[in-house]
Amino acid sequence: MTDGRLTIEAQTDGAGTILVLDGEVDPHTTEQLDGAIDEAFTADARLVLDLRGVTFIDSAGLRSLIRAQRRADDADGSLVLRAPRPSTLRVLEITGLTDELTVEAASDATG
Repeated sequence: MTDGRLTIEAQTDGAGTILVLDGEVDPHTTEQLDGAIDEAFTADARLVLDLRGVTFIDSAGLRSLIRAQRRADDADGSLVLRAPRPSTLRVLEITGLTDELTVEAASDATG
């Protein structure tokens, strides 16, 4: 799935669905992301968003992450944000979302 600014690759493993994001998460790409999240939660209540390829995220992108967490809660499932870049992690920290969302650091994701 791609619009030129954001590529989303869906993968599955024993832990659920993994959406690998590459590019920018902003008002131009959140509809695409929300659709992929909805589709993933239709297939499985466990979702990992692999953020290592996210180069930019703004408030629209944060809104999509909050929405994804609500979807997980409603489905009695789980959401994990995996391996965000330092700039993305900083935005999550500044906004307090690291207290509300499960964030798995890059070192945790590899080991």
